[in-house]
Amino acid sequence: MTDPSSADSPAEFEASLEALEALVARMESGELGLEQSLGEFQRGMELVNRCQRALDDAQRRIEALAQETPADASAQNDHGGNTNVPRTAEPNDSTDPDVPF
Repeated sequence: MTDPSSADSPAEFEASLEALEALVARMESGELGLEQSLGEFQRGMELVNRCQRALDDAQRRIEALAQETPADASAQNDHGGNTNVPRTAEPNDSTDPDVPF
């Protein structure tokens, strides 16, 4: 692992997560000595930080995309301001002279 701060792609995030899971399995096996365990713990913390940064970055990107949504998107979805949508008459609406009832 060259740079623990470069979790730029989903593939790198997945690789970091898999490496972390393998590291935890090695530590849980009880086969590592104290120095090896300490080294693996340090590496694990670097992987955790790398994954957390990737998740934080993804959250910022999602929030930015959500803010880019046009404010009038909901009005457009409800056909607000769209003159091409015919008006639907209500059953008690007598404003249409062509409707006999």
